[in-house]
Amino acid sequence: MDLSFEVGDKEFHDVLFQFDKVWGGLNIYVDGESIIKTVRFASLSLVKTWEFEVGETEKHKVKIEKHRALMFAGFRPQPVHAFVDGKHVASGIA
Repeated sequence: MDLSFEVGDKEFHDVLFQFDKVWGGLNIYVDGESIIKTVRFASLSLVKTWEFEVGETEKHKVKIEKHRALMFAGFRPQPVHAFVDGKHVASGIA
């Protein structure tokens, strides 16, 4: 599952969220550079959140949330939502 969106008004940055539901691999890229890379085999939380800042002179707070079902999460849709400065900017389903 890939979710991409642009951040910035004058200083633009491309954010790409990649998640492999089968293997649990997750990557987050900003302008093609990996800033978060992880693998999850099991989780107790129903919502996983990643937060980071993007920009040099024009800074923005980015938050990405991945929701999962309580049971059989690997076989169910997992909504992903992206927010920039608290504003919803993108959604997808893993």
